[in-house]
Amino acid sequence: MKSTQRPSKPQQPKSSNQIPEFDPTPADDKLLGELPAEQQPGHAPVDEKPSEPPKVEQQVTGKRNKKKIDSPPATKSYIPFQDRPEEPELPPEPCQHIQFMDCNSEVGRVIFECYHCKQGIISEYSGQPVMGEYKGRPSVILAKVKCPNCQQTALRLQAKEVISTTAISSPWA
Repeated sequence: MKSTQRPSKPQQPKSSNQIPEFDPTPADDKLLGELPAEQQPGHAPVDEKPSEPPKVEQQVTGKRNKKKIDSPPATKSYIPFQDRPEEPELPPEPCQHIQFMDCNSEVGRVIFECYHCKQGIISEYSGQPVMGEYKGRPSVILAKVKCPNCQQTALRLQAKEVISTTAISSPWA
C-alpha cells in the first residue's frame, strides 16, 4: 500500500477563545464511528425545536354548552414554595394515652388518661362485648368508664362490664 502525504495546513494564530480543530487519523476514524453524532468533533450543534401536535377542531354534539367547550381550560398559576405565604399552625387535637394489659385473661386491665382532665386511671373490665342493635343493625354496646376526678366519661370499652376504676398519677405526664 502506498502512503500519500497530506498537504500541511496553514498555521493560524492561537487564541484562548478558539478550540483547536481535530484532525482524524485512520485509527481515529474507527473510534469516531463508535461515538454518537452529538459527541463527534466537527459537527455543528443541531437546534431541534419540539414539534407541536396538530390542532384538532372541537365538535359540539348534543345539548352541550358551546361556551364551555370553546373556552380554553383554566390553569392555576404556579407559585414557588418560597413565595407561598406561611400557613397558620393548627392547634393540637386532643389525644388520649391508653395501654391495655392482661388482654387474654378473664379480667383485663387498662391504664389510660381521662380524655377531659388528663387524670391517670387504672380500670379492670371483664366479659365479651355485648351486641345490641342500632338503627336496625347489629352494634357493640360500649361500657363507659367515668373519671373519678371530673365525673365525665373518660373512656369507652368494648367489654361487658367495668369492675373497678382507680385514680393514679398519669404515667405520661
